[in-house]
Amino acid sequence: MKIYKFDTLDSTNEYMKNHMETFEEFDAVIADSQTKGKARRGNLWFSDKGMALFTFLVKKHKGIKDSEYMKLPLLAGMGVIKGLNHFEKLDYKFKWTNDVYLNERKLSGILVERIEDNFYIGIGININNILPVELEKIAVSLSEITGEKYDITDIVSSIIKEFKILYNDFINRLWKNILSEINSINYLKDKKVSIKIADTLISGIARDINNKGEIEILANNGILSFSFGEVVNKKIIIEK
Repeated sequence: MKIYKFDTLDSTNEYMKNHMETFEEFDAVIADSQTKGKARRGNLWFSDKGMALFTFLVKKHKGIKDSEYMKLPLLAGMGVIKGLNHFEKLDYKFKWTNDVYLNERKLSGILVERIEDNFYIGIGININNILPVELEKIAVSLSEITGEKYDITDIVSSIIKEFKILYNDFINRLWKNILSEINSINYLKDKKVSIKIADTLISGIARDINNKGEIEILANNGILSFSFGEVVNKKIIIEK
């Protein structure tokens, strides 16, 4: 694993995709700041100095079906939590499908993109940065909670090492063990959520993440499961 560091990039994901011949599996690109960081659905990703802003490369394993790789954001989320636990053991939660929460606020976001058999796992974590006033109620930084400052490269290295362990377990058919751990810190569990599908709004109570990596919702007509969606203020918005 090699780590390539830059002061500023448009996007760590885009840089790695555009220079894919340079990188081996689990190599990482870190930027102190991004000018065009991306989130899911093409939304802009808040990027600021003091954050851990990085992308690392994962190669498709021949023995794993394409559909199984929908679980990569969950593996990455657990990698973030396990990696951070080496520095601060706090009450981190995984918010389906691609966020890490701390003290009821967002600490980290994850974006997974694919080109052929290459997966680019982009992660942003609030570490040493001071959040703008407009985000203080919905986001949190590690330094805000602990009052400490951290070495970003050390944190990134720790997260990727933990991800490698999880990924190895994943390709060796140990997904159920990983899933059990994820569900033990499932942020949405037992919270009321709303799901919008086209013009229909479905409300219910979030339950576990199932074996397919889908969130299960207890609605009036029973248990429903969803493989994708964006959770906003405990509402899952699914556009079709």
